[in-house]
Amino acid sequence: MAIGAATGVAIAVWTQSSVVEAALFGFVGGVAALAPDLDVNGKLANKITVEKKWLVLFFAIAGLLLALYSYFMLFGIKQITGFLVSLGLLLLPKLFIKQRMMLFLTGVIVAYAGWYINEMWIVYIGLFILFASVVSHRTWTHSFVGVILFYFVAAEVAQKFPIEGLQAVLILGYVSHLVADMKMLPANKKGTKFFYPLWKKEF
Repeated sequence: MAIGAATGVAIAVWTQSSVVEAALFGFVGGVAALAPDLDVNGKLANKITVEKKWLVLFFAIAGLLLALYSYFMLFGIKQITGFLVSLGLLLLPKLFIKQRMMLFLTGVIVAYAGWYINEMWIVYIGLFILFASVVSHRTWTHSFVGVILFYFVAAEVAQKFPIEGLQAVLILGYVSHLVADMKMLPANKKGTKFFYPLWKKEF
């Protein structure tokens, strides 16, 4: 994030932007640098998704209400069916709701919200989150494929907010994350698969 923010400020200096734009570019560059970690088990993915426990709690309450409704209002086979469904709502979410599903649902909600208010840049962000939710960590979003997909997000954002240098900040901020993940840095045991899935060599 720090490297992405520094990239944004550097572009602001290069384009001779105002102080306000420099601050904006620093923030945007930092956020863009976190985008590759939207993939499953990435650090950012865990921050933007609703915690699993709240969704489990929602289904548990729904299960209890259905059980009460079945007990007082239903009879015979309908009552038995109601109890079985309520039992499923109480037990199954704990087993099947995972971080991947929460990330996927987040992408769906963001994309739908963008479509509903007719803001395509939000739709594109949602679609990128959806893509990240179905790929493994340090694969697609950490390669040229992720850069290309994020380019479309950056283009939509820059079209909505036509500030000189904004698109470059978004793209270079994203790329700065991939550079920071390279094995040439002592802190990284794993590298970046720039050419995944064509070539799985780590750099």
